[in-house]
Amino acid sequence: MMNLDLSQSDPFTNLKVTLLLEALTSGQIAASVREFPDCRVKAETREEAIAQIQATFLERLKNMEAISWNVPIQTSEPTWKKFAGVFKDDADFAAISSSIRAERTSDDESEVDPSYYL
Repeated sequence: MMNLDLSQSDPFTNLKVTLLLEALTSGQIAASVREFPDCRVKAETREEAIAQIQATFLERLKNMEAISWNVPIQTSEPTWKKFAGVFKDDADFAAISSSIRAERTSDDESEVDPSYYL
């Protein structure tokens, strides 16, 4: 059973939203709240549109409740982790690793086939 940790209802203390204003071809101004796209008004002027959308949104907030929810996420161990350290004390693996490291850091290019490069 999953525990849904819902904290108590909290009144809005500081909710920041973005007001979008759009000039319509009719000459009117449409205003909406980006975070609530269905909250939209039309007005004759920019100032009226801002005042109307603010009033509309504040009225809508009266019917809302904010609830915090800490979503429990099951994490699993990475599949590679069970192999980590498997060659820790293996002398043969240490020798192979040293050999590979020496080849990678070597300035010897005698084995490089120049036909691969233009």
